[in-house]
Amino acid sequence: MSDGISPEPVRLMVASSVYGFESDLDQICGVLQAYGYTVLNSRLGTIPTHPNKSNLENCLDAVRQCDVFLGIVRPFYGSGKVGERSITHEEMRLAIHLNKPRWFLVHSHVTFARLLLKQFRQFNQPKAWVPDSLLNLLGCSRFCFQKTSVMDDLRVIDMYEDVIRADQPIVKRTGNWAQEFYTLSQALPYLQTVFSDRDRVRQIAQEMKTL
Repeated sequence: MSDGISPEPVRLMVASSVYGFESDLDQICGVLQAYGYTVLNSRLGTIPTHPNKSNLENCLDAVRQCDVFLGIVRPFYGSGKVGERSITHEEMRLAIHLNKPRWFLVHSHVTFARLLLKQFRQFNQPKAWVPDSLLNLLGCSRFCFQKTSVMDDLRVIDMYEDVIRADQPIVKRTGNWAQEFYTLSQALPYLQTVFSDRDRVRQIAQEMKTL
């Protein structure tokens, strides 16, 4: 018999770059709130902050505190770059490292760019320096990407590859589903499918705590 006490709300963190995505992000967070989640998101102002910590530290603390995680990989990397990666990228990497129950949306520009630029990026990896003499022999040149109106940083592809766990053999990949979308209307059905059943999400979160 129920004691009449409602279970604690599920804390769902939404991680995304914001610029140019404000309206869509507001709608996504609004939909998730309507499903009954406590949404943690910097644009909403719902990230609990500590005045003696950096923006990166506060955001990573939110990842640790959330029950479930939604990451949105957009073709714009985000302005909060700390070191080699943006804050959004670090949030996603930490969620993966902590094995948080996590779901991802990826903009179709990112998946398209990954396929299109693959032949150039293989000679542009910082850990695999290739001499100019070898590049000339292969008929290649160093690839330098410049910001455009449809994608601003090659690291959005790195972010996507982290999300799909591209460094792992396919048979060992888990939690690597990334739902492609182009417009908000294409993303909303996936959000409904995954998040409208809050009890199912809560159960997944409880199961994954024991792993």
